[in-house]
Amino acid sequence: MKPTTRSRWSLLVAIGLITLIAGIGLGLLRLKPIAIAESAEWVFELNYPDAKGETVALSSARGRITVVNFWATWCPPCIEEMPELSRFHEEFSSKNIKVIGLAVDSPSNVREFLSKRNFSYPLLITGGSGSELAKKLRNAVDALPYTVMIDEKGGMIRQKVGKLTEKDLKSWISEVR
Repeated sequence: MKPTTRSRWSLLVAIGLITLIAGIGLGLLRLKPIAIAESAEWVFELNYPDAKGETVALSSARGRITVVNFWATWCPPCIEEMPELSRFHEEFSSKNIKVIGLAVDSPSNVREFLSKRNFSYPLLITGGSGSELAKKLRNAVDALPYTVMIDEKGGMIRQKVGKLTEKDLKSWISEVR
């Protein structure tokens, strides 16, 4: 290689590495839970069917801290976090905190999935419209699982893309109470 070709090659590699590092950094920032202040009161005007086909109004959670979790039967991290969400719901539902799962999936998939499992929190079915709903709640990467926490007044106070743990939820609660 000529010295000028080697210099160009080194420059291209350096630019590529810098771009890669910046992309990874931005991606990690998006996956972290962040504190936000935005109204999500409109969520409590929605109604979705459960696996039995019965319509459930999200207004039943109005006035409580509400954890809204978007999931799908085909999403392994979604399935992994569900037992923790269920335990959290059992522990905190008496403390004015509610968990609601919104399946971005078909009713038949959800029915089949839930026929083999039992969870303590309501699991409702949004179908494909759940992706648009999650985007309105600032899911910029359109990924699952996606979770938001809404305060008693309807303000969106936390969000996270990716698997959530019971420890994460308890930390969020300790930060807002």
